[in-house]
Amino acid sequence: MHYLIYFFTCLLLSGLQTTYAQGLVDGFMKGKRKGSLALTASQEAFDTYYVGTREVKNSNLGTITTQSLSAYASYGLDYDLDLIVNATYIRADASAGYWQKQEGFQDVSAALRWEAFDYKIGKARLSWLFALGYSIPMQNYVIDSPVAIGHGSKNLDGRTLLHLKAGAFFLTGQYGYIRRSTVKLDRFVNYYDPGDPNNLNPNSGSKVNVPDVTDLVIRSGFATKYFYVDGWVQRQTPFNTGTDIGPGIPFPTNAIGFTRAGATLYVPLIKKFGITANYSTTLDGRNVGKATRVSGGIVIGI
Repeated sequence: MHYLIYFFTCLLLSGLQTTYAQGLVDGFMKGKRKGSLALTASQEAFDTYYVGTREVKNSNLGTITTQSLSAYASYGLDYDLDLIVNATYIRADASAGYWQKQEGFQDVSAALRWEAFDYKIGKARLSWLFALGYSIPMQNYVIDSPVAIGHGSKNLDGRTLLHLKAGAFFLTGQYGYIRRSTVKLDRFVNYYDPGDPNNLNPNSGSKVNVPDVTDLVIRSGFATKYFYVDGWVQRQTPFNTGTDIGPGIPFPTNAIGFTRAGATLYVPLIKKFGITANYSTTLDGRNVGKATRVSGGIVIGI
């Protein structure tokens, strides 16, 4: 099991950026003692971001570019139980201003995916799955900056999925809740809610909350032995009250939400080896960069 140690994936969480992972899990079970490893290189960039839900540009930031080397792995512990492991190495910088480039390992995550029920509907099959994941930072990286590589929080991710497959066609819907821990800043924050100078914001101090989120992903496409292609839409919504980007407000406390859409293509070249590519873009958001992302890599079967 030593090959599980260095798995990397793209969970791009920062003050202005959040995950493009479309959820840690999909609807395809691996099968007992079968698995796959995807190694990818990615780049995303934006020069426009959302303050609250208002689009703005900032000459002191210019274009924020994030590059990552990543991998995603899943392994079948049994016919109805998979283990998923991922981590990431990220570099982020801004083209303007005096923001220092941030670079390093971000978070490591693990999840169990369980196929609870499998129904046959004519020639189609409908599966009902559950997943539970957990992630922790791999090192003490900067969290309170527009070019931070992560929030620095510990996250508990629970979700359920419905996966329909009819021949080559499939349709998957998943809904999840991500519970995030508090984080410690390297400064003391003491500010009041706008319009009420007597109401001290609960995120004041050096230990602040990272808002929880709910996550909805719809994915559909075709999976054959010659190719895999899908299109997806992801909607992430803050579950509890957070802040909006503003002077003196710590970035981890901002309530982040977005709608993103993208597509994935995989083509096998030889047995147990193929190439993959992905494109995604931000349609709308809250306290997040209006980013476009491209990635490509290899997939190896185990």
